[in-house]
Amino acid sequence: MASIELATSRIVVIEDRGKQYRLTLARILKKQWMHYFDGVVSASENQFGKRVDSFDSTSARLALVEQSLVNAEGYATADGSPVTSAAGWQSLLPLSHRLAVGNAIVNVERAEPSDDEPIVLGVESVYLNALWSADDKGVMQKYRNLCHRFKTPNADQQRRFSRDSSRSRIIGGSRKAKTLWLGPQPTLVELYDELIVSVDGYQANGAELGADREAIVAEMDAYHKVAAADVLFSPAAANLSEDND
Repeated sequence: MASIELATSRIVVIEDRGKQYRLTLARILKKQWMHYFDGVVSASENQFGKRVDSFDSTSARLALVEQSLVNAEGYATADGSPVTSAAGWQSLLPLSHRLAVGNAIVNVERAEPSDDEPIVLGVESVYLNALWSADDKGVMQKYRNLCHRFKTPNADQQRRFSRDSSRSRIIGGSRKAKTLWLGPQPTLVELYDELIVSVDGYQANGAELGADREAIVAEMDAYHKVAAADVLFSPAAANLSEDND
């Protein structure tokens, strides 16, 4: 099984108008992911007697992309100079390309374990599929069945997740108050670090993380921590009968 190399830069390749564009991002650190999570806006407010909900993660994602970009290839400049020589070049790239890069770095999804894998008491396995980086041919690589093994959460840890999943902050006066819903991502990162036992499919500086808990906590991508811990605290599907009798 090929492993994601966490300690190096990532390359996102975009195909547009028959050409390839290669965008290189420096490793995204935990503090940058936490700033991104803080920037995701989920709000509710009362307008003319009706509740209006709004959500925006795109703005925070674009800011993260522009902060992380270190190189871009395939673009032309008016004077023929390198793209990176222009001041603020990251924000001058086509918006559609920056959006595509943003979508790529959060392309992480739950993967289903094989049916024949036994459930072991006290240990819970979570599997993810994730887009990561392009290969030498410019093909984006999707890694499948990335495994995160956790200790089974206790009641206190479940309470922390449930409590922080519904946190909110009210801003404005009583007539125009807006409720900002605060996401549980920081708590999920903490719970991941407390509960993780081992992983498959990840390495840092060429060394597999495996069962090295200290290395996993230090090296694992924070977005993957959130994605895996979120699955851990999600309910399984019940086996419901469609028979009405």
